[in-house]
Amino acid sequence: MDYLNNYSLVTVILPKESAAATLEKAIESYPGSAVMLSARGSISSDKWYSRVFPPVNPEQQVVELLVEDDRITDLMNSITLAGHFNSSGSGAVFATKCGKTLYLGDKGASVTSKAVGISDGIEYKSETTTIYCIAQKDKSEAIANVAMKEGSPGPTVVFGEGRGIRDRMGLLRIAISPEKELIRVVVNNYDVEPVFDAMVKEGKLDTPGMGFIYTMPVDKAYVSLASIVGEKDQLASNHQIIKAIDDIKGGTAWRTLSSDTSGEAGPDRKHLLDLVRLSCVTERDKGDEIVDAAIAAGAPGASIAYGTKLGSEETKGGINLSTEMEVIELTVSPKAVDDIIGKMSEAAKANDNDNVYFYTQSVPKALTYLG
Repeated sequence: MDYLNNYSLVTVILPKESAAATLEKAIESYPGSAVMLSARGSISSDKWYSRVFPPVNPEQQVVELLVEDDRITDLMNSITLAGHFNSSGSGAVFATKCGKTLYLGDKGASVTSKAVGISDGIEYKSETTTIYCIAQKDKSEAIANVAMKEGSPGPTVVFGEGRGIRDRMGLLRIAISPEKELIRVVVNNYDVEPVFDAMVKEGKLDTPGMGFIYTMPVDKAYVSLASIVGEKDQLASNHQIIKAIDDIKGGTAWRTLSSDTSGEAGPDRKHLLDLVRLSCVTERDKGDEIVDAAIAAGAPGASIAYGTKLGSEETKGGINLSTEMEVIELTVSPKAVDDIIGKMSEAAKANDNDNVYFYTQSVPKALTYLG
């Protein structure tokens, strides 16, 4: 297979009310691989009634773009300036290197960014990690909340579905709901372990049928996502104070020095190491055969999110219509990647579906119930 190895996935998280204006201001033309997903954010409150009421969930848009490596900086600069990410709670943009990229059809033109302003002063963080969690629909709020309590910015939650060989488990063949929620949070490397462990514990992700969690390294990121709503007369939120100390200290290493290490260690869980996330994007309602082929080839399961293809809008009867897409994600062994992509490609071609592309990313650590 003719893999490309010069691509990265650029992810943009924006408030719904400003997303369209920010993207229009930042991007001249989209690549053939640009998908927008509807999502919600998570913001907790430090007021007394926060123990009674659930966190606030502002609507968000998540944009995922496959971009050639030599165009990443210009794109991120343009988005950061257009979105005013220097303001707290305005959004986030981060890039993750892809190992293998494959287009079954035309990959389309390259992304074209607009010159928004002077970008010399933008400083991107490199010591960051994204934690992804696939959880039962009724567990995502609690999992997002404990992540914020451990110091993470507000997590983003996307609705999706889960499919796999464990859809029915146990001697009684009890059905597991296919409805899932896909939680993602970008944290500093020093915060990965406490946030990861808290999410596992709260979601009971090491017990049967409760979900899956994994990490992915981030090459560069600018994250300005709110996590705490304070009193009106409060000069700064806890998140803003911590960020200011990071700037003064020149990094986040001070956090580990000030943390309490006297407590007991977490439970001895068996982690899965050095895996690969394989993503496949295709038109909606054309992914069932592709997922079936992946599972038949050895993939343990898939999570599926739905969105629209950017740059594909058409006007019919005065209504703007976009091509609906589905994003299929599987976490597999590196040795199985080529075979699984081959079988998924065959399934797509058998249905005359060439609007499909694949990309892989490194997963250093993952955890789920292993039996």
